[in-house]
Amino acid sequence: MRKRLRGAPPMVLAAIALFVALGGGYAIGAAKIKTRDIANQAVTNKKIKKDTIKGNRIDEASLSGAGTGLAISEPTNVSVPVATTSPKAVLTLPVPQAGSYLFIAKAVLNKGGPQTAVQCVLSAGGDSDRSLEDVDAANNTTIVNTLPHTFAGTGSATLACDNPDPTAPLLVTNIRVNAIPLGALSVTNLP
Repeated sequence: MRKRLRGAPPMVLAAIALFVALGGGYAIGAAKIKTRDIANQAVTNKKIKKDTIKGNRIDEASLSGAGTGLAISEPTNVSVPVATTSPKAVLTLPVPQAGSYLFIAKAVLNKGGPQTAVQCVLSAGGDSDRSLEDVDAANNTTIVNTLPHTFAGTGSATLACDNPDPTAPLLVTNIRVNAIPLGALSVTNLP
């Protein structure tokens, strides 16, 4: 005669429940989920608890092309005399070391007198970017120029404006020239 154990199935279930409650479920789950089981972009920053993932930090200064950005500003008026047909320098940013940069210049142009087409040129080395704006007492404007350039050594970027009006000087104010360092620069000039 075979003796049957009473209560054995409930005892087994209780033991399994205890095992899961004590962390066995985590161990079982961890053994089954692999990196290949997680889709790309499935785990976002919001889903990761702070300080739970450890890894190597990136030293940003060691990245190719990393460097210090440069900026210079002139908040007061720089006057461009009447009948100035060649652009006159209004602000120059010295560049102390070789490298590739994206230069961005901004200025506000204002003047009295009749409407005049004013040209401002941002230049670095042999490269330049020109803006052309109509300016008069009722039509002051802000210009922005951008220019990529690579220096082999030290250099500078200069914003210059002309004023062909023979009657009223041009006032250039809130001038800023910024240089953003780049790791590399590839420029394509279309025909």
